[in-house]
Amino acid sequence: MTRNFIYLVLTVVCLAGFTSCESDNYNGPEETFRGAFIDKVTKEPFQTAIGNTGVRVRMMEYSWSDTPQPYDFNCMMDGTFNNTKIFAGNYGIIPEGAFVPLDEEIIDIKGTVEKTFEVEPLLRLEWIGEPQVNADGTAEVKVKITRGTNHSDYQQPIEEAWLFVSETSYVGDFSFSNRFSTQLVGAAVSDLLDKELTIRTKGQFPEYSRKFFLRAGARTTMKFSGTNRYNYTTVKEIVTVAR
Repeated sequence: MTRNFIYLVLTVVCLAGFTSCESDNYNGPEETFRGAFIDKVTKEPFQTAIGNTGVRVRMMEYSWSDTPQPYDFNCMMDGTFNNTKIFAGNYGIIPEGAFVPLDEEIIDIKGTVEKTFEVEPLLRLEWIGEPQVNADGTAEVKVKITRGTNHSDYQQPIEEAWLFVSETSYVGDFSFSNRFSTQLVGAAVSDLLDKELTIRTKGQFPEYSRKFFLRAGARTTMKFSGTNRYNYTTVKEIVTVAR
């Protein structure tokens, strides 16, 4: 084997490596898709969970394929979202949550794109007054639960309701204290609609003063992608009474 032949082989290998590096030098995902989900009637932020039991936004990039691999992300508790790592392209947007399903919407994502989705929640939960901290170390709240939609296909029975309690503001079915949170099921939820509901925390809070966060949630028997999703109130903060 001559020296010239060896040099030729090495040159080809180096050029192939250089070409390979060049072809992989694509721009990363730099576009932004942000916005919010709001109640179609009240125009208030849509209250949801964090993670799989909350609002899921599915993005289908049709720029390169008619049958793309879904790309999913979840919203914040107040229904807002801000995804700053999107590739530029043509997407079908399919939201999913505890609301009447929305049709797929085709959106071109380039630069920063903002979108507000107006939804009909399955249930609408609202506080009646403020939480009350009792001298016996418990707390109680008043909540009203109504239908959020007139669509008969999405008016299933209520399966359960909760007063979720947590030591952090991230409170809901994804993060709560079993020691203080109260669950209502069965006969306790069979006739809750359109009534003022009083829920007392389970167990007694510590004898010293400290901060807790409360949030009422309820869900029907309706499932989306195999998951029951809760509708929620906003979060309330209390400070327990030292005893």
